[in-house]
Amino acid sequence: MEKISELEFDDLCKILLDADPDIRDIVLFGSYVYAPSLARDVDLFVTTDKRKPIEAYCNIMVNFSMDIDLIIREPCEEIGNLIAWGIRSTGCILYGNGDSLKAILNIPMITFERVWKSLYRADDIFLSAENETDIDVKDEAYRDSFDKLFDIARFAVMAYSDNGEILFGKSCRSLPEAFKKKFDDIINTLHIEYSDNGNYPKDKVAEEFRRWHSIIEQFIKDLEQDL
Repeated sequence: MEKISELEFDDLCKILLDADPDIRDIVLFGSYVYAPSLARDVDLFVTTDKRKPIEAYCNIMVNFSMDIDLIIREPCEEIGNLIAWGIRSTGCILYGNGDSLKAILNIPMITFERVWKSLYRADDIFLSAENETDIDVKDEAYRDSFDKLFDIARFAVMAYSDNGEILFGKSCRSLPEAFKKKFDDIINTLHIEYSDNGNYPKDKVAEEFRRWHSIIEQFIKDLEQDL
């Protein structure tokens, strides 16, 4: 998938500002920042002093070259930790000075301790798939278990990348090339092929899950040791 040009992002910001002049910050975050060639949509977090009716923003995304997941909040509103972690670790300010994002910076960031604990959840999901008798539910649970391994790797990247800031035009701590290649493979295989598309090896799914479980463990260890 081709990257979106800076001009397209400039145009998008202009359209957003035309629809809502009270916007203070527009932040790009998520998969388009850490893996643009594999991203299937664009995550934008917008803060505005006075949020407009949703209809004011809906037409903005019609002519954009990718799907846009637009999150709009007033500065005083709380946001979930997952969104805050994503913005903290990968947020790139497209418009504004970041002043309206200070509350996000005060949210405790995900830790490697939390990442390691999450591995148990992937094991639980896989075990539920193994014990399931309904073939459709079993398939869904297998896909969820592979996607959970991807989530854990994503959380590890967040823990590695965060330095308590949201920067202009780049992520807080860029992944070294060797880690980036591994993470791209994790995204493409676990998140896209195995979870989204359901193309996991059904004749040896337990073996494949254990193999990827070990890969994710090593990926987390390598990131943690590189800090």
